[in-house]
Amino acid sequence: MSVDHNPLRWFRTASPYIYAHRNKTFVIYLGAGALSSDSLPNIVQDITLLHALGVRLILVHENSGSIVVGPQEPEGLPSVTRDNLSDFIGDAAATSQRLIAHLSASPATDFLRSSEMVTLSGNFVRAQPLGIVNGVDQQHIGKVRKINSAALTKALEDQALVVLSPLGFSLTGDVFGIDAITLAREVATAVEADKLIYYLDQSGINNQDQQRISELTTNTLDPSSWPEHRALLIEARLAIEAGVSRCHLINQKQDGALLQELFTREGCGTQIVGESSYQLRQAVAQDISGILTLITPQEEAGTLKKRSRELIESEIDHFVVMTLEGLIIACGALYPFDQFGEIACLTTHPDYRDMNCGERVLQMLIERARSLELEKAFILTTQTAHWFIERGFEAATVEALPVAKKSVYNPQRNAQIYIRTLA
Repeated sequence: MSVDHNPLRWFRTASPYIYAHRNKTFVIYLGAGALSSDSLPNIVQDITLLHALGVRLILVHENSGSIVVGPQEPEGLPSVTRDNLSDFIGDAAATSQRLIAHLSASPATDFLRSSEMVTLSGNFVRAQPLGIVNGVDQQHIGKVRKINSAALTKALEDQALVVLSPLGFSLTGDVFGIDAITLAREVATAVEADKLIYYLDQSGINNQDQQRISELTTNTLDPSSWPEHRALLIEARLAIEAGVSRCHLINQKQDGALLQELFTREGCGTQIVGESSYQLRQAVAQDISGILTLITPQEEAGTLKKRSRELIESEIDHFVVMTLEGLIIACGALYPFDQFGEIACLTTHPDYRDMNCGERVLQMLIERARSLELEKAFILTTQTAHWFIERGFEAATVEALPVAKKSVYNPQRNAQIYIRTLA
């Protein structure tokens, strides 16, 4: 899906998110790929814009040097040893300073320049040694013991942007390298972040057809299904289960991915949530305007029969709707006729037709017809016959319709009739 290129329309659409994100806390993970990408200046510019809009930000970065601590499932020799610890610390410090230099660069607009962003780093991460794993001393690979959440929160309240390297410090004065993916999750959990954002080398998570999955819930997420992202998905699921509201996976190579993901309904990556943002439910009176907005273009195109506001208001109990963050993106209705049920007004917003919304609305209407002990469901359509055939409907004639529907059938519209047995 593409971002609306009409600036006024885009800004009006984005404005609710600007209000919603203000004074919220986001933790953003930057891996080695993002740090070395040509897109890094644009990523930093988007991060600067978020800060100017009042978002509280903590950046957790990986080490961009040759020594990197991987997911905390070590096998064999450690990557950070007594011999290369100094090099690892030096690379981590250099990465932090380069990132801070990018963040300190003068923005292109006076508006952002006036924000006077200050970055802050420090010993916010208390660590302990990972110890001996599978008989091998992991030396200077560590794990998080405690996050100084009070100090981090104070820094955020003072409008500082916090930059954390993959280092942790022990009570004995030792330094340990920490997996940055895990560190980002630990920090997000400790500060009760509203969002945890991971940059990837692709646009979120794809299905078997290599199409982007816009949303995954923790109860359906199986990290083993994506072995290349398994460690990250495990951390994302842990973060949601620990109270982080949402985790977003976005493409480090896509210009503006952070803004598109956060300020549009459809986003551009994959968000992981505890409960789906897509809600399928019975329609209520407050949905009438949204239903009309959704179906009017289809009525004007002749795909749907025209319905007045008064008619929808009187028949609202027959409708179900699917919503995304308050926007009605699909709807449909079921009208009983003796032992038949007519499925009508089934439509999906054009921007969401690749997300099975119509399929889910249809299934809910079918289940409702079964609960009413109806024997068959029928539809009248002029342009979507094949879609219904693929879902078990079979062609029929006017004579197969129930008497009450047959008497009002409009031959001038010449709608095709399809029936599905519900047994």
